[in-house]
Amino acid sequence: MKKRISMVLIPVFCFTFAASASAHTLWVNLFDSDAHLPRHVLSTLGYGHTIPLDDLLLDLTIASYDLYDPELTQTALPLPEAVQAQPITPPNGPKIISGDLAGRKIILDKDCKPGVYQVSAASKENYWTYYIDQKGRKKWAVKPMDQVENARKIIRGMGYHAFAVSYFTVGKWQTPKSLGQELEIIPLTDLSDVRTGDLVKFKVVFMGKELTTDPSVSLEYITAKSDAFGGPDKFTLSALLFEGKGQFRMPGPGNWLVNVYTRQNVSTDNALKHLAKKCTTVLYSSSVTFKVNP
Repeated sequence: MKKRISMVLIPVFCFTFAASASAHTLWVNLFDSDAHLPRHVLSTLGYGHTIPLDDLLLDLTIASYDLYDPELTQTALPLPEAVQAQPITPPNGPKIISGDLAGRKIILDKDCKPGVYQVSAASKENYWTYYIDQKGRKKWAVKPMDQVENARKIIRGMGYHAFAVSYFTVGKWQTPKSLGQELEIIPLTDLSDVRTGDLVKFKVVFMGKELTTDPSVSLEYITAKSDAFGGPDKFTLSALLFEGKGQFRMPGPGNWLVNVYTRQNVSTDNALKHLAKKCTTVLYSSSVTFKVNP
């Protein structure tokens, strides 16, 4: 029986992992500094594949960017500038493109509430449609299915919705409260002082329910990589999710990105029925970043 389950899991894992690995990830970078008082935290948004910074937010629109205090009081941070400047092309030189990395400085004075603060970002729902036009040509359109004109046949439509969170503490760590995001990673371990060799545990929730692996339905997993371990070699740690939980024994110091993707089919009789005219599947992404000390 175990051999049969393994034979089912292996091809499904390879297909799922390969598809998700090609997708871009959204994450929050937090840089904590007390070099000069008062202490401050610098927040930026990362996008792409390689932490801490990889690409500009040029093809992903940010819907929300917020700071939550320990009681979940929400403060909206200014959204990154969506207007792209004209590229600069020096003669015989590289092309230079400008973009907003959403750098925001959070100053922590002596009156700040103790506890865990969360900086969160979420993208707008992005859509891509693959279709056959009236001349029989296969094309992609960066829009939902119901906005594609001149389509003889819609082959498939894909949605992408990304969420990202990172944490900083004033005083002692406490388990962060849920932000109620559609796909959410909640740390079950103190992320304020993780060291090499520590076991770090996470809970993953989708639409308020535990995201878990069922070989007959879907394979769900959580990944981890850093700027010092795995990332430069395009190597990722991966753990299956069971009962909504996954964990890693941290192999080295550095800035770490933990991420979950889940691909959900859209139909007129499931929880995503409101998207039935826009896409056939949705890829949800959620990320958490933290630092591992030697």
